[in-house]
Amino acid sequence: MALIRCPLCKAENADGPACRRCKADLSLLFDLEEQRTWTVAEAWRLLAAGQLPEANWQAQVADWMRRDGESLRLFALTRLLRSDFAGAWICYQTLASLTSASGSNR
Repeated sequence: MALIRCPLCKAENADGPACRRCKADLSLLFDLEEQRTWTVAEAWRLLAAGQLPEANWQAQVADWMRRDGESLRLFALTRLLRSDFAGAWICYQTLASLTSASGSNR
């Protein structure tokens, strides 16, 4: 599970539903992360079943919920398997820029 950053005090939280520092209610953020985890798993299940349009949709939803390397790689894979090479390239470029931006902040 991803760490949830409190929008109030910016503390990283691994457990919820309350922020470890300021005790803000983070239950909706934890619920969203749980839904995203399910969505990623569902996309992989659909890929394994050969249901490419549905897998692509689930990958897109997961990326919308929280963009990271995992969702972009999954989204790129579903696009490649559907022969959407331009879409896969866009995912790759987005991932590359996301990776370089996070590397420059260190």
